[in-house]
Amino acid sequence: MADLFDLASRLTCGCSVSGFEHGQEEALKYIRDKYFDEMRREPAGSYVFVRHAKKPGYPRILFDAHMDEVGMMVTEILDGGFLRIAPVGGLDTRILQAADVTIYGKETLYGVIVSTPPHLQTGDRTALPKVDALMIDTGLSKEKAEELIPIGTPVGYRFKLTRLQNNRICGKGFDDKICAVAGIAAIEQLINEGYEGELILLLSTKEEVSRAVVAAVYELKPDYAIVSDVCCAWVPENKDAKRRTTVGDGPEISLSAITDVRLTKRLIKFAKENGYKHTVCVEATSTGTNANDIPLVGLGVPTVLISIPLKNMHTYSEVVSLDDVADTAALAAGFIKELGGDNNG
Repeated sequence: MADLFDLASRLTCGCSVSGFEHGQEEALKYIRDKYFDEMRREPAGSYVFVRHAKKPGYPRILFDAHMDEVGMMVTEILDGGFLRIAPVGGLDTRILQAADVTIYGKETLYGVIVSTPPHLQTGDRTALPKVDALMIDTGLSKEKAEELIPIGTPVGYRFKLTRLQNNRICGKGFDDKICAVAGIAAIEQLINEGYEGELILLLSTKEEVSRAVVAAVYELKPDYAIVSDVCCAWVPENKDAKRRTTVGDGPEISLSAITDVRLTKRLIKFAKENGYKHTVCVEATSTGTNANDIPLVGLGVPTVLISIPLKNMHTYSEVVSLDDVADTAALAAGFIKELGGDNNG
């Protein structure tokens, strides 16, 4: 199987703040050259990777994972080289103060979000500031900051990928590039097993802020779609007692009225009968992912959602299990072969 840690490192080290995913071109070309015949960028920004069919008659099966991550944009440059920022996607202000960030200006620069020491705080110390009230300390003069950091420059969490115990890893941008890693590993498995149908990986963009996936799926017209995103792993203080999947439990399959119920039940049956590690959750009317939108593209696309449990979502210390990534890849690859067998058995 693909080196999952290496792929995670390649995909999360650069800029992919929503709307600025083109900062990942080097990693994407590596993926194209190693696993695919073709890569193209759609007008709305999403990246399509294709492994051409070796034999006609197979259904077109799409694996989607969004490649953008939450971040910030520079809105103002202040005296002392401090930067005002606006959020791009849902940021957790509890962890922003004193966070290390990367500023993707004319040069790649590092900064730290300003934090007021407890000694100097007044008023309600429990109140959290809004993102646009925070500043980034660059260490530059105002004049140099204006030269290197145009208004609108994207800012992301600083890259750091750490191995934890029990094959877990910690880093930024796993929402949702860790699912892209699973999709690549699934396609590699299918290639190694001699699957002869077309294989399509969609790394969709702007998921944190828009529905850009719709444009790419409209052009691709798949027969089936497998969406993979992360889900909030259960931890002891989690108030959602109905959702108990946590890191290490394997992929989570969502049952929802939004996705294709019959196809999802077929996936669950397939996973059970073939011994694939998984859990099942109910997301009755919304999944909060691209699986909400893909089923309604064109004349409709039968869609399932397979999620990887993740702790600390939308932070710079997201935690996942590489075992869960491998199990997700194996389940997706097996189910693609199952669907492909409908026409070629």
